[in-house]
Amino acid sequence: MSMNFSEFKRRLGAEPRSEDAEMLAARDASSEHRAAVAEAEQFEHRLERALNTPVPADLIDTLRTIPAGKNHGRRWWPVALAAGLLMAVGAAGLSWRAAPDWPSVEAYVMDHYRHDGGRLVAESFEAGYGNVHEVLAEFGLDAEPALANIVGLVKFCPTPDGKGVHMVLHTHDGPLTVIFMPETDVEDGERWAFDEMDVLLVDLERGSAAVIGSNRDQLSEYYAVLQDSLVVQSDRS
Repeated sequence: MSMNFSEFKRRLGAEPRSEDAEMLAARDASSEHRAAVAEAEQFEHRLERALNTPVPADLIDTLRTIPAGKNHGRRWWPVALAAGLLMAVGAAGLSWRAAPDWPSVEAYVMDHYRHDGGRLVAESFEAGYGNVHEVLAEFGLDAEPALANIVGLVKFCPTPDGKGVHMVLHTHDGPLTVIFMPETDVEDGERWAFDEMDVLLVDLERGSAAVIGSNRDQLSEYYAVLQDSLVVQSDRS
């Protein structure tokens, strides 16, 4: 029995360059399969370029000259700075650099979810990992119980402007993915759909988020949860 497209996408997200015979056979099953492979490979190349860009010797001095606070109007950081921004992720020394390859928030969110969104949802049910309080503390934030108690998986991830957070929420209506982007501006409340998923953008006190799920009505409920529960540490009572 041939592999269905949903299973193919899940496995492609987990192993985009798999040499498994079943995966290789499925890749040529249709134009839709071939397009999914091309998208996954494009994302891999973008991440590789982001990780391999040389870091300028004067990076720290350059960063110190950037004013604090959010950017406005969806301005991306200058390419030269974005390509060199180095942010450590985890004790193993893995690093992300902000990549100038995404022309818009929409392109980034679709690339990111297609790359590993389905795989991480599946993993969150098998063995969730990560401490949401510890992860958010790196950005001076914390999660109130309404959010923290439904996080099944949390990990650092790349965003268009540096390091962010990827969360899978286990809600009463099924899983939702939240990508927190601490340095990226969005159009609050903007919606769109891709593949079989819906997306809702949320402008937050610090940064922004994309909420991704298969139930359009469910997204609005968790727009409010993020607004109320993703809080600045110093503001907690």
